[in-house]
Amino acid sequence: MLKMFIESLKNLVSEPETIKYPFEPSPEPKGYRGTIHYNEELCIFCDKCENICPPGAIKFVVVDYETGKKEYNYNPYLCIYCGACVRECPKADEGCLVQVETRTPPLGRSVPKGKELGYFINRIDNPKEVESKWREIEELNIKTKEEYKAYKKAKRAQKAAAKAKGEE
Repeated sequence: MLKMFIESLKNLVSEPETIKYPFEPSPEPKGYRGTIHYNEELCIFCDKCENICPPGAIKFVVVDYETGKKEYNYNPYLCIYCGACVRECPKADEGCLVQVETRTPPLGRSVPKGKELGYFINRIDNPKEVESKWREIEELNIKTKEEYKAYKKAKRAQKAAAKAKGEE
């Protein structure tokens, strides 16, 4: 009993052994699966990352129907950091899509910015807009993909018609 009393007194005056969580962020463990970073120059726009993403945190929007160029949009606040997109990416070894060991800061007064986060998050200034703007991106994603499919179908029909005319 006396030993326990002495140990209690020691604990009252010594520094705590725990982390100072509310005042300091806790350190990330080694191998922590954090934010997804994207390199547009290496991307082949195969859409594999978008198709495999469980929560739908990655959306491509077609911006040029002629070349098939797309914009990468990533919502780090929707992402569950599973790493499925990185594993699926055929260019991940080259650095097209990587998962870094840093956290996305909480959505508070500001929104994180950076080219490696894609187009979506860099267009948001007010954190309260994230959810509504993401819905717009999802709708735009569906619309542009349908329009792109129709464009490609029309191009194929045009080529087939030109080929049929050439054979006559």
